[in-house]
Amino acid sequence: MRRRFTLLAIAIAFSATTAGSVAAQGRMHVLIVVGLGGAQEYRDSFHGEASRLYTALIDRHGLSPADVTYLGEKVEVDPEMISGRSTRANVLQELGEIAQRAGPTDRVLVVLIGHGTSARGEAQFNLPGPDLTPNDFQMGLLAFPTQSVALVNTASASGAFVAPLAGPGRIVVAATRTDRERNATEFGQFFVEAIAGEGADLDKDQRISLLEAFVYARSEVERYYEEQNELLTEHAVLDDNGDGEGSHDAGLEGPDGKLAATFHIGGFLGTSAQVPDDPALARLYEERTEIQGRIDELRVIREAMSEDDYLDAMEPILVELALKNREIRELEG
Repeated sequence: MRRRFTLLAIAIAFSATTAGSVAAQGRMHVLIVVGLGGAQEYRDSFHGEASRLYTALIDRHGLSPADVTYLGEKVEVDPEMISGRSTRANVLQELGEIAQRAGPTDRVLVVLIGHGTSARGEAQFNLPGPDLTPNDFQMGLLAFPTQSVALVNTASASGAFVAPLAGPGRIVVAATRTDRERNATEFGQFFVEAIAGEGADLDKDQRISLLEAFVYARSEVERYYEEQNELLTEHAVLDDNGDGEGSHDAGLEGPDGKLAATFHIGGFLGTSAQVPDDPALARLYEERTEIQGRIDELRVIREAMSEDDYLDAMEPILVELALKNREIRELEG
């Protein structure tokens, strides 16, 4: 049975087209927050990660610039991209503004890039002025009662953000397992690489899910430390079942990873110029999006099904997707 499923997945990978596909989810809003760099090398590194992420979300994943906000330590570094300073007040204000314009089924992604600390038993994300704590974010996220919300904290000591922020409909990713892992992290650069690059689309469906980005970044961090012949000092975790226990090995088998697998980045892979003008091709894209939506829905309820029932339900949809991708490829020439 597993072999049958694997062969179907491989068939889809070979029939997939390189054109983009519109996601069958609501609008996406992204807040990128870059904290205090301290040394100049960190300021440059953090801005490099944030700017690459900002650009990829718009140019590669089709988000409107109005839906991507970058708050940074110094606005003058890139005033066309950075809309304000990353103070605690500005971060909370921006979350409130996103909540006012977000629809009930929209997705919200918050990415923290910088340094983290832990003092007096409380984790903090370092900002100009007062630092941000999990309690601050808990208040800010209350404004999103129905939306899917994902917080990705790429900083050191970020593991302590997981338990306080876990809850239904939320995905919390941290670069470290606990607040005791306080060395500067490498997770951020590889998470951004997953969004901006080509290697994270593990199921070859032309979309990047938050689970795929996490798995890619986690694996690349481990490879980096091995190549540097250094002891691994950060262990990324993901929680999306609301129990507050982050999983380092999150995946479709659970206990964490199933919700993150349905949280796709942006709208489609490719620039807006790649959206087809051909009405027939546009119709095929819409049909493929509907099929992908059924796959996402089935993944959500997988835990309530037996393995055989799940595979029996998934097989015809995967075949349908493979055939649809073939139609698109043939029409695109």
